[in-house]
Amino acid sequence: MKFNLLDILLPRETKFFHYLQDQITIFIDGCQQFKTLTENIHKYDEEELKKRTAAIKQCEQKGDEAEHHLIDELHKTFITPLDREDIHTIAINLDRAMDILNSITQKFEIYHIRKVPANVCKFADLLLEMALELRQLFRALEKKEDVMPHVVKLHSMENTGDHLFHWSMAELFDGQHEPVDIIKFKEVYEHLENVTDAVDLVGKLVRGVKVKQG
Repeated sequence: MKFNLLDILLPRETKFFHYLQDQITIFIDGCQQFKTLTENIHKYDEEELKKRTAAIKQCEQKGDEAEHHLIDELHKTFITPLDREDIHTIAINLDRAMDILNSITQKFEIYHIRKVPANVCKFADLLLEMALELRQLFRALEKKEDVMPHVVKLHSMENTGDHLFHWSMAELFDGQHEPVDIIKFKEVYEHLENVTDAVDLVGKLVRGVKVKQG
């Protein structure tokens, strides 16, 4: 095992792993609530829908607070466990994933959506799986274990999201849907794919971190 004299004299702050895990926990909560929302939206009245979307909005706000706290701590910390720019970029993209998820649920309320296609529910399942895999990825990173199985799995899930997006678009434009529904759900599907892309990017950023570490 190689020892770094600087690490011994000036130990690196490991709290940033906990801050990133806090962001991931918030994202998992948001994905779980989004899954529940998509599965049950046809049962909700307007008041219940507002309550459900507000809960996801709260996750988005917590995510913003967690990101801001992490960035504030970056400015105060001399030695970080990873390159500070990498930590910053990872935190931004974790926050972006939650931001996009929240924007989707806001559209449900704005567009008065009371029923969603089955593929929206499939996306919700996929996003929760990806969020849970993110947790495993960062646990492996903190423990200095092999992160590549998790990076590969996240990328495979993102590919599944790409295929699901294409199938969803084909179904949406099959001539069986009203123009207003096409407009609504085209935007929803595009945002859902963007969430999978943001999560996959976090995996790629972690892969880059490990390459730097050698």
